[in-house]
Amino acid sequence: MDNQDLLSEVFATLRLRSALYFRADLAGPFAVEVPAERRLVRFHFLRRGACWVRAKAESAVVQLGEGELVILPNGGAHVLSDTAERPPLPLPAVLAAAPPGDDGVLRYGEGGGRAELLCGFCQFDEEIDHPVLANLPSLMVLRPQDLGRQPWTRTTLRLLDLESELAGAGMQGILTRLLEILFIQAMRQSGETGLPQTSGYMAALADPQLSKALLAIHRDCASAWTLATLARAAGMSRARFAEKFATMVGQTAIGYLTRWRLMKARRLLAESDLSTAEIAERCGYASLPAFSRRYKAAFGIGPGAFRRSARGR
Repeated sequence: MDNQDLLSEVFATLRLRSALYFRADLAGPFAVEVPAERRLVRFHFLRRGACWVRAKAESAVVQLGEGELVILPNGGAHVLSDTAERPPLPLPAVLAAAPPGDDGVLRYGEGGGRAELLCGFCQFDEEIDHPVLANLPSLMVLRPQDLGRQPWTRTTLRLLDLESELAGAGMQGILTRLLEILFIQAMRQSGETGLPQTSGYMAALADPQLSKALLAIHRDCASAWTLATLARAAGMSRARFAEKFATMVGQTAIGYLTRWRLMKARRLLAESDLSTAEIAERCGYASLPAFSRRYKAAFGIGPGAFRRSARGR
């Protein structure tokens, strides 16, 4: 396993899944406020025209051009508009006035100017909090002209546009997979800026010392890791490792290890045929009762009950 495999494992364990809200055709003066919603990563891809996007919590504002994608990682309320400061109308009111047609397109507004958007989201397991999702900016923008070193991301954006234009059989499935790919590419790109980074999970993954400890945890989370042995894996003193890990990742090394074991167990319970005892052993718990107590304390439900509910869904 290398750093990129580790990132893939993290997203697989988060059980990333995406969906489309609708395609939007907004004309004339418009301003639509999208309400906040927990645990969603919102996307807006501008196919034609121009559009401003304003994150309300931090007052961050960007102007999108054709072929550009904005990602709002934290589920915060935001405004789509033709000018930066136009007072918005809540999205439920817009949907009530102009519900999407049978073709899935929301058509709203009249007059000159137009913004054609593809709007969707990615969702994660509600009960899982991983530091890869923490401390992300309120707005992340992918612009084709800025992706000289990432031609694969530029190609994915182009595919997103072509597929939404084609509107053929299987379009929804293809577009949702492309949105997932773009989010992971954006996260990877955030760790490849070439600039020094002082905090955040992607910064820790790029750090030559902390990445060794993270890889050790992910390769073998069942090992009896201690702060001392993880520091040794990172090639650092115990005190310096503890301080640097907590500063960059946002939680202690042992706290991360414990949380990762439970996240891995949650995925195995939902997706594998292993017994609960086998899962407990694979995730570093010497006894099934100890594992069950820790799992229920973390997620508010025992492993057996969670497995039954997950399979029922």
